[in-house]
Amino acid sequence: MAESATILIPDISGFTEFTSVTEIDHSAHIISELLELIVDSNDTGFTLAEIEGDAVLFYRKGEPMDRKTLLDQCLRIFRNFHQRLMVIERDTVCQCGACQTASGLTLKFIIHQGDIKEIKVAHFIKATGIDMIVAHRLLKNNISSNEYILITEPCCDAIGHADETDALSWDHTTADYVAVGRINFEYSILTDYRGSIPKPPARERFVAVDGDENLTVTINAPLRRVYQTVIDVDKRKHWLLGVDRINRELTSERIGMQHNCQFMGMTLVNTAIDHEFGEERAHYAERVEMPDLNVILTGNYKFKAITPNQTQLVYNVNWLDSPLDDEQKAGMAQGAMANLESLKTFCESMGSA
Repeated sequence: MAESATILIPDISGFTEFTSVTEIDHSAHIISELLELIVDSNDTGFTLAEIEGDAVLFYRKGEPMDRKTLLDQCLRIFRNFHQRLMVIERDTVCQCGACQTASGLTLKFIIHQGDIKEIKVAHFIKATGIDMIVAHRLLKNNISSNEYILITEPCCDAIGHADETDALSWDHTTADYVAVGRINFEYSILTDYRGSIPKPPARERFVAVDGDENLTVTINAPLRRVYQTVIDVDKRKHWLLGVDRINRELTSERIGMQHNCQFMGMTLVNTAIDHEFGEERAHYAERVEMPDLNVILTGNYKFKAITPNQTQLVYNVNWLDSPLDDEQKAGMAQGAMANLESLKTFCESMGSA
């Protein structure tokens, strides 16, 4: 039996361009994080129907909520989305296309009121019906923007039409679709609202203080490639020796991100703490905890371009107040040097790409 429902689709705009011209691994991390944020921002009782690539399909059965509550929900999702992008832009240590262009993503919202029918497919409940088709058709329309709220006329009839009490400015238009017909709707462009979203506070910078241990290797590869290889957690399995498994947070590479290395029966907890990138010089620092040994140290990778295709990498270790004796430190330094040689081989194996 069909039931009346409000259908809400927040859709990430710029997704196709974002994934087609940038590194797929990091774009996948960012999109996954943003989709999860959209789902977590739902606090008005919408049911999550499914994730549809770059969009989230919600529906809410029963009596429609009032217009202000529904718009506030959309604006809350929009605000949280853009504040997260600002955090990514503020904290990223990665120079890849995905991490550097994420701030170009934005959101649009399609809202429609109509009848749906829930059906069970395997262990999942799926909402179907002509009004679901209408809502999805409206993702393609004649609005000359990629960030807006669109509310169909049937939904406006249920929740109220725009009036002078609305905080947003609204326009009216129609769109014609094959097999669906003409759809009337109101829409509000969110570009000005996005400009009013406050930026997150500046992150207090943790400056990695050098220790006495310096390990140096010369790598026949451009600085950018060596830097990107070091900071990319997913690539570490290719050059870290003796690592059984790497567990990472499902975010892009940024300050504060943690990943755990399972190494010779021990867990190493690595946290990105500092970075600076330039084509001639760069550095990237991590805090490394070894709970099994009660050890905390900082490791600072320093990159210097010798030529356009040759990079000097210095790995500086600050043992802090480590309880390790000199023999243990020497053993760890020897292992770190072997990793640098492995990194050299891996970077140079990439050829001129």
